[in-house]
Amino acid sequence: MKVKIVQVSTDLNAEREIKSYESLSKLGFRYIRIINQRYNEYPPTHNVFDGRTDWIVGITKPDPNQWGLTSGHYGAWQGHISAILSSFVDDDYTLICECDCLINVEKEEFINRVQEAIELMNSSNYKIVRFESPNFQVQFSNKVSENLYESNIMTLGHCYMINSKHMDFWLDRIKNVGWHTPDWWLNFAFERAGEKMLSFKDLELTKQAAGFSEIDNVYRQEKIK
Repeated sequence: MKVKIVQVSTDLNAEREIKSYESLSKLGFRYIRIINQRYNEYPPTHNVFDGRTDWIVGITKPDPNQWGLTSGHYGAWQGHISAILSSFVDDDYTLICECDCLINVEKEEFINRVQEAIELMNSSNYKIVRFESPNFQVQFSNKVSENLYESNIMTLGHCYMINSKHMDFWLDRIKNVGWHTPDWWLNFAFERAGEKMLSFKDLELTKQAAGFSEIDNVYRQEKIK
């Protein structure tokens, strides 16, 4: 399979990033790492999603559980955009992974699901397959392969597959959909284009490692959904 991993990192010495690299490297795919330094300035207001400057709460959240957009979210969005753009250097399928992504199944099972995703994307016009586990918010429609379904949204956004044959679509979304958290930017980008995402409805293929969240400035436990 012509597959590469592009991983967005912030601190190579962080335990969760070390664990994530060890987990992803076992897959045997070509690996590229992007170092995305934390964004510490006030987040930009001119290109926030739908001009919603009222959603911006500042450089950090006064309360880690407070809803709102921060400099950390903007920096994370930048990291994903860099990963998406770097995926276009060849015609490989690209798994874009966040710094804390862990494979939650045996290597062979995950590779089989990657193969399933590639075969479907090769024979269709679907532009993304998301590998994180869905939660109660996700609505599914058509079943399109043994394990893949069309879905309206996904959450977390720590592992998804794209391909350069849809480069024009992604460049248009980057240009015309303002910044948000990476997972909801993907959701809004596809919703506004009238496109469906693909996701594994009944499988828990990936999870997020425990560790300190650069976005929320708080320690987060390991989570799948």
